[in-house]
Amino acid sequence: MTILYNCKPMHTSGMYNITKFDDDMNVVSSYVTTITGDCDCPRGPHPTCRHRQMLPKFISRQHVGDEWFLDFDRGGWVQMGPEYIGPTQLEASDGQSTPELDGLERDEYLAGIMERDLPEGVTMIVMDHPDKVVDVHNAIADAVGEPHAIIPKHIPRRLG
Repeated sequence: MTILYNCKPMHTSGMYNITKFDDDMNVVSSYVTTITGDCDCPRGPHPTCRHRQMLPKFISRQHVGDEWFLDFDRGGWVQMGPEYIGPTQLEASDGQSTPELDGLERDEYLAGIMERDLPEGVTMIVMDHPDKVVDVHNAIADAVGEPHAIIPKHIPRRLG
């Protein structure tokens, strides 16, 4: 049995509704999860739950309020029909629209969520650009005491 989840933004900024669907796309359960790490599911009082683990995935893949569903157990994404697309912007109670997180806000949010879930002494490095590979190498080098990689801007050619 495949269980799928989708994520919709709520009227209050920073709150999301994560809904669980069965094989026939019937709603099994739905919980409100926030970007600050709160969740109203039965595991809400615990340090983490699957909804808090899912929210960064939905935000980083930009699949909040669209037709994409997460198969959490298998770690894959499933695209459904347009009937599952929700609004990407909702009106707040004061009548102003609440936009989705932009790139920088999303990165800051994800870094905060991931760092909170990491074991003590582990540092997260976001690899959003090829140059970040050097950062990973240097982090490993720092951990094991090896020299830092220096990537030359120009590599001289050998003539001969």
